[in-house]
Amino acid sequence: MEGKKYRALGQDYQAVSEVIGQVLMVAVVVLAFSSIALTVFSDGGAMNPPHTPHTDLHENINTSTDKVQIYHSGGEAIDIEAIKVIFSVNGQQAEFNKSDPGFEVRDPDGNISTDGVLMLGDYIVINTSGSGLDMTAGDAIDMYFVHTPSHQVIQKAVLQRGYGHLPYWITPHPYGSVYDSSVPPKGEWLPSEMLDGINDGLLTDSIVPKNGWIYQEFTFGIDADEMGISDPLKLVLLKIVYQSHDHSLNNLTLSINDGVPNEWKLIDSEMEEYKNVVACDKEGLTVYNITSNVTTTAELENLKVKFEATGNAANQSEKVGWVDFVGVHVEY
Repeated sequence: MEGKKYRALGQDYQAVSEVIGQVLMVAVVVLAFSSIALTVFSDGGAMNPPHTPHTDLHENINTSTDKVQIYHSGGEAIDIEAIKVIFSVNGQQAEFNKSDPGFEVRDPDGNISTDGVLMLGDYIVINTSGSGLDMTAGDAIDMYFVHTPSHQVIQKAVLQRGYGHLPYWITPHPYGSVYDSSVPPKGEWLPSEMLDGINDGLLTDSIVPKNGWIYQEFTFGIDADEMGISDPLKLVLLKIVYQSHDHSLNNLTLSINDGVPNEWKLIDSEMEEYKNVVACDKEGLTVYNITSNVTTTAELENLKVKFEATGNAANQSEKVGWVDFVGVHVEY
């Protein structure tokens, strides 16, 4: 019996070798892929893209001098060497960076900055007159502020709308303003870029105290002559997209003013609450025909919109996310 068992075990040695070989091959493959993964996902690997600064910028243009000022108004500092600014004038483009003679960086006091960094309060001055890119009233002028290491556009701005070329919706940016009353004692001004797009992740914020009355006021800065708008106005529509998050607002109201001090015209006193901006935009109920209230270009140029409510949240809750988009559509 012992001889038979010995022979039986001896006859299986080949099968055991094949199994061990397969296990070893699997182990080698796993180790190889682990090494590759460690290389790719390590700090020195190819999956570590350059950081894109998160910076707020405001622009000012003077077409009579061919100069554009770009202000750092908040967020991270930016290395001047990593900046490229592209202007598009009626479709013709030109690029500017630190090495161009018309490119200057100044500190908050207006002195030339030599530290090589664009920080809060600093601003860039670009003179385009020597580039062959002439800026005149009536031109359609866009700006692209590019971070070159990451190849990302930090900000795209409409510096001037072309004469007679109206977007379907005129928004407060770049000529209008946004005022928020919720920050005591005097409220605060918010970036108008927040209202450029629908469901773009940028919404105005408000502190919503319980039973406290708050509002936001929007202006558009419409220049009828520059935009080629003339009387009579055939159609004026007002669109607002907003959310109340978790029903933290009561008595939502929309009013407009056409330039007469303290004379607000009620447009909607019982606005719906929407949990998110997608639902608000989908309903299509927040587009209002205000043609009967805004009948002339003078009233259009002075148009103000007020969106107001009372808080329904706990004190100091600091609920956020109010208005995502405000726009005016004009036909003449």
